[in-house]
Amino acid sequence: MKLLTALLFSLVWAKAAYADAFVLADGSKEIHVSTEDLVKLPVTSITTSTNFTPKATFEGVTFTELLSKYSIKASYLRVYALDDYSYTLPVAELLKYHVILAYRKNAQVIPVSDLGPFAVIYPRDEHPELNKLEVNAKTVWQINRIEAIK
Repeated sequence: MKLLTALLFSLVWAKAAYADAFVLADGSKEIHVSTEDLVKLPVTSITTSTNFTPKATFEGVTFTELLSKYSIKASYLRVYALDDYSYTLPVAELLKYHVILAYRKNAQVIPVSDLGPFAVIYPRDEHPELNKLEVNAKTVWQINRIEAIK
């Protein structure tokens, strides 16, 4: 019984340890990227509404910075959420609109209960052409994995 309790505790602890990290995969290379890693990169803010929030100020790193930091060369990124939802995003679009991987909302770290710890945020209010259903689908939250597709 003690062994089972210890095993369950270690599984919960391991999940908590990675609650603020995601896997960035490029072929056979997998990197665990944490909020601590991201805050070392230049911060970009976007004030916008999303399909799941009223207008808010999101802070994070642009995909330009993220891909450059980890030397990722890709045409698309497949972004996965904790609930297994995923969507393939064109890198050219992410770069064109300076889309961010947000880790803060209104100056607070985004908890999982508020669709964090990471979310793809498009500047929808700044670009009317982004205010459409397809962009809603691309606004992935609770991200736990991003895979580069060549």
